[in-house]
Amino acid sequence: MQPGIPPVDPGNPLLSEQPAIMVLGKMATPTGERITLTIRTTSATLTVVLDGKEAQQWAAQLTRIADSMSAAGLVTGTVRPIRRHDHDS
Repeated sequence: MQPGIPPVDPGNPLLSEQPAIMVLGKMATPTGERITLTIRTTSATLTVVLDGKEAQQWAAQLTRIADSMSAAGLVTGTVRPIRRHDHDS
């Protein structure tokens, strides 16, 4: 992850939870064997080509963020306080 870069594009109106599949494979290239990682959603398909070290770095980042989630799958530490208005009391 890059510091200072948000994890999602806040200006993207299509951003929402949607079905997605991930497909992994191996591919021979002129510079050696590479891993292909393709993510398909209802609105986009993205494929990246990674060498072994890059794939391990991506896996480590995914593991760290997954391990930081609560057991219920909720992102922890992002609760906003509810503001009470005078007319609510």
